[in-house]
Amino acid sequence: MLRALSRLGARPQCGPPAPLLLPARGRKTRHDPPAKSKVGRVATPPTVDPAEFFVLSERYRQYRQTVRALRLQFVSEVRRKVYEARAGVLAERKALEDAAEHRELMAWNQAENRRLQELRIERLRREAREQEQRQAEEKARQARETEAWVQLKEREVLQLQEEAKNFITRENLEARVEEALDSPKNYNWAVTREGLVVRPQHKGS
Repeated sequence: MLRALSRLGARPQCGPPAPLLLPARGRKTRHDPPAKSKVGRVATPPTVDPAEFFVLSERYRQYRQTVRALRLQFVSEVRRKVYEARAGVLAERKALEDAAEHRELMAWNQAENRRLQELRIERLRREAREQEQRQAEEKARQARETEAWVQLKEREVLQLQEEAKNFITRENLEARVEEALDSPKNYNWAVTREGLVVRPQHKGS
C-alpha cells in the first residue's frame, strides 16, 4: 500500500507535476448511482413533538433577540468610545486653537491700544500746544489793544491839555474879555446853494 502511494505521489522527471490522488473510503461522487439496497428507499424525517418544537422555537427566538441586543449594545459602546476619542482629540485641538487665537487677539488688542494711546497722547500734546499758542496770541492781542487804548487816552489827555490852555478861567477872564472886545467877530452871514458865503454889507462901506 505504501509502495503504491509512493508511486502515485512520485513526480515524473519532466513535464508538469501530476496531482496527488488519494483514495477516499466510503465516499462517492454525486455522479455515482445509489446502492442497490437503497434504490427504493424514501427518506422520511423523524417526527417532531409540537410542544417541544414550540419551546425550542421560542428559546431560539429569545436567544437570537438577546444576542442581537448584546451585539447592538457592544457596537454602540465601541462607536461611542471611538466618537469620544475623536471628539476628545478634536476638542483638545479646538481648545488649543482657541487659546492660540485668544493670545493672538490679546496681543493685537494690546498693540492697538498702545498705538491708540500714543496717538491720543500726541493729539493731546498738539491740542495743548495749539491752546498755548492761542492763549499767547490772545494775550498779545489784548496787550496790543491795551497799548492802543492807553495811547488813545494819552492823546486825548494831551489834546485836552492843549485845549485847556484856551479855557477861560478866573485868572485870564479880563484878558479874554479885552481880547474879544478888540477883535469882534460877525457871525451874521449865510451860505448860498452854490456854497458861497454871503456877508452883509455895511452902510459905511
